[in-house]
Amino acid sequence: MTSSDFERIVAIARDASRSEGERTNAIHALARFPAQEAIPTLIDLMFDDALSVRWTAASVIRKFGREMLIPLLRAIATRDANENFYESAHRALVRFGDPEIEAILKPLLEELKRPPTSSTAGVEAMKALKALSQG
Repeated sequence: MTSSDFERIVAIARDASRSEGERTNAIHALARFPAQEAIPTLIDLMFDDALSVRWTAASVIRKFGREMLIPLLRAIATRDANENFYESAHRALVRFGDPEIEAILKPLLEELKRPPTSSTAGVEAMKALKALSQG
């Protein structure tokens, strides 16, 4: 696939005037691109108003495994707190499949369940980033 294919797929995924089915199909197609290209778009889509779009983005980002951890944790740490995003991030990170990483993520996952106004998810994401960089 080419960069123009990527741009076309991203445009469809982001276009709220399209059906949710078209958008989620486009999101699934992002899994065929390299992580460094697809992950930033998937993170952006995890803020979307449409539940199916957010959850599909969270499901697809999981397919990148460890490659998605650092960018997603950075987004949690640095972007505005948002209920849609927190819910999607929790979905992407829960039951990661690696006990060591799951232990690191546990405090963050608890914070992602809280309302963004009272959550310390950003702080916990920074702690997780630090722990992962030392591991």
